[in-house]
Amino acid sequence: MINFKKTLKTNDRYIKILQKNWINSLKDFLQYFPRDYEDRENLVTLDQINVLDKTISSVKWFITDKRFFQRWTKKIYSIKFTDEKWNKGEITIYNSAFLASKININSWYIIIAKPYFKFGKFIFSNPEIRETESFNKDLKEQTSFSFWRIYPIYSELSWIKASWFAQKIWNVLPEIENLFVEYLPQDFLKKFNLLGIKDTIKNLHYPDDIDSIRQWKYRIFFDKLLRIQLHSIINRNEYRQNNDLLNKSQEDRAIIKTIVDRLEFQLTGAQKKVVKKIIEDIHSWKPMMRLLQWDVGSWKTVVAAIVAFYVYKKFWAQSVFLAPLEVLANQHYKTLAKLLLPLWLRIEILKWSLTQWQKDKVKSDLKDWKIHILVWTHAVLQDDVEFKDLKFAIIDEQHKFGVKQRAVFHKFANPHILQMSATPIPRSMALAFFGEFDVSVIDEMPKWRKEIYTKIISESEFVKLKPWILTRIMQKQKIFIVTPLIEESEKMENLKAATVEFENIKSLFFEIKDKIWLLHGKMKSTEKDEVMKGFQWDKYDILVSTTVIEVWVDVPQATVMLIKNAERFWLSQLHQLRWRIWRSDLQSYCFLETKNKSWDSYKRLKAMEETNDWFKLAELDLENRGAWEILWTMQSWQTDIPLEILMNMKFIDKVREWAEWLLEKYPGLEWLDLLKKYLDEKIVKVLV
Repeated sequence: MINFKKTLKTNDRYIKILQKNWINSLKDFLQYFPRDYEDRENLVTLDQINVLDKTISSVKWFITDKRFFQRWTKKIYSIKFTDEKWNKGEITIYNSAFLASKININSWYIIIAKPYFKFGKFIFSNPEIRETESFNKDLKEQTSFSFWRIYPIYSELSWIKASWFAQKIWNVLPEIENLFVEYLPQDFLKKFNLLGIKDTIKNLHYPDDIDSIRQWKYRIFFDKLLRIQLHSIINRNEYRQNNDLLNKSQEDRAIIKTIVDRLEFQLTGAQKKVVKKIIEDIHSWKPMMRLLQWDVGSWKTVVAAIVAFYVYKKFWAQSVFLAPLEVLANQHYKTLAKLLLPLWLRIEILKWSLTQWQKDKVKSDLKDWKIHILVWTHAVLQDDVEFKDLKFAIIDEQHKFGVKQRAVFHKFANPHILQMSATPIPRSMALAFFGEFDVSVIDEMPKWRKEIYTKIISESEFVKLKPWILTRIMQKQKIFIVTPLIEESEKMENLKAATVEFENIKSLFFEIKDKIWLLHGKMKSTEKDEVMKGFQWDKYDILVSTTVIEVWVDVPQATVMLIKNAERFWLSQLHQLRWRIWRSDLQSYCFLETKNKSWDSYKRLKAMEETNDWFKLAELDLENRGAWEILWTMQSWQTDIPLEILMNMKFIDKVREWAEWLLEKYPGLEWLDLLKKYLDEKIVKVLV
């Protein structure tokens, strides 16, 4: 076994930083790929530099003057030069006497930096500098580390600089031969024109030319997506090996009609289509694994309730409804109870706030077939929870329940699984990262629901809305004021800032200051409940709140929302917030207050004015935030798979096709252990 620390010739401090970022071995270290590259082979003159593309330039310069300035606490060195065509430029070095001392007047140097043009001259801040005597293009052919070549730029980790990675990885490149084994069959590589893994890793760090980089990256991107597809297919096949759910009986549409006729509203076409598809899955030979995406306000809980009722009446079986938070579980329990209790189904909720006696009672009745539907979260995953005959599992906020959590259903004979996602994911990404699931979408709103009027405003414009808002309050309507200053944090300054905002609103609406209240994340659950009850009834008319209302509130009479500092929120979050005033047939109004009307933030917020379509907003968020933010994963690690690949439906389909071909061609999976061992583990660690 290779000694990681000894091989890198580094200290414990560096090793701890690397380990904190999932780099625990030399193999991990060699899979820490550059984020960019610089072409340092080709020297240019000032007249060849394009400052607009902001790329690194390498220029051979003659130093003509060097001066020192002291400005406040900053030490500034101004160094003037000419290039080989006598074009003049200037280097500015801040607070680095050591770097400045390396530069001598009347000497030639190679200077590498990002230039910008200011005051009629080129400025290079804190460049890398080498004497011309050290410049030798033949060095790149030698085994020692060469500065003059296609140079890799690595992301810094804490205070570990990019240049440290460049030097250390160059030193350990020979270890690639011993550490990595080609894990894909040769005929597979040939069939799909893939490059070998050893050459790929080596050339991704130190490529021979810029044009070849894309080809090497393709292999890595392919491997990461292939790995996920293989996991998805294997997980699906293993889960569906159970045949206990084999049902050759015919569908009974009369059962569906029984519950649909009792609804106070008509199902949309999208809801009917999804219900039909789920019922077909339940009558198939294999356990259902379906991902249901839904736009906010599309009543996905109603779909789950209809299917749970069908499972009970048709097969006399139980269902479980999993939610990640107690507040969401409470909401689902109320919705299911309202729909199904009149139909003689017993519904119970299992939550932490129950007494031990109450929990034991629920578990006992569940085992004895006295409970038909159980609602709760991870508590249901405890070993002492048993069902008499569980056939249907609904998982809300599916990203909170990974493969390990789903595995618990094996002990219940693999029930049908319906996973529900509250944030729409573009179809290509849904296929890429949740490939074991069939995907359905509810994207149709009830016809009676009016579009939310959304408007970007300034703080002064909101003050002018005061008479209009007071009129709404006189009509028994409620107002939300959402601020990003109220954080789920232990830092008291955030709470103080929230209190200041609360006081400002009370001063503005002094006529009803006793009818205004504050809701923030540091409150106890009982306190939050009391505030919400007061807001739902007539105790409060305006609620100043954090984004906790994303999952906390169901107040149909709330029709107006002001979101302060709206530019700090992502579009999906803004849409999730404004959904809270989209709960009735009344016209709703959402005002996005921003002090920053720069082009980027204004253009992004403008999309909120133009559409209520969450799927369109999700795609815009994807462009701005990246895939892993959309997939709700760890912010400490971002995928390096580019957006054009994640959004390429043909490529994703192809990878899935290749994964299925691989499993069919090599059913023994002799190479799968190598695949698990040598492929980048990070994506799967995050997903599961």
